[in-house]
Amino acid sequence: MIDSIVGTIQEVFSNYVILNYNNLYIKIHCNGAKFSEFLGKEKRVYVSLKFNENLSELECYGFLTREERELFLKLQKVTGVGSKLALQILASIDFQELIVEIAKGNVARLEKVKGIGKKTASRIILELKETLKKEFKVAATTGKEEKTYEKLEEISLALLSLGYDIDEVNQVLSSGDFSELSLEDGIKLALKKLSKI
Repeated sequence: MIDSIVGTIQEVFSNYVILNYNNLYIKIHCNGAKFSEFLGKEKRVYVSLKFNENLSELECYGFLTREERELFLKLQKVTGVGSKLALQILASIDFQELIVEIAKGNVARLEKVKGIGKKTASRIILELKETLKKEFKVAATTGKEEKTYEKLEEISLALLSLGYDIDEVNQVLSSGDFSELSLEDGIKLALKKLSKI
């Protein structure tokens, strides 16, 4: 199975990009807005391949980070959530925010995504809540979760302002527990982890 593809982002549309891989032009379904800054540049794209509903075409879905791709795959395991809806969810809600909102059981937030009703939102939370809490180490209480998310955003912005790549920043913030650290200590820990990548 293909894990990722490195190529030039040739064209960007709202829900897909065209990637030039050694003059092979690949259509990759994605959140086009996230890829727009890489137009004309070489980029590593983490992919997931899946046949469409009538098995007539192999579709490629792409993400800027491995973590986003893994969450995309988890969402698809929920009854009633297919590839396109999973991609729509990730395009509508920031990766870190989505993890927190699912972990704290915020049905109303998920319902704001086009194509998701209360039943589907509730099912997503029921099936993924504990898994995401464990894997992404989300704090147990609502107040702490909100503070953790805000802190992660601040750390992320600080690191991006220092010139770090967004892929590496997301990887680091997903791999450690920053909930009990001050903003300053959180940035120090993240910088330490980034130095080892």
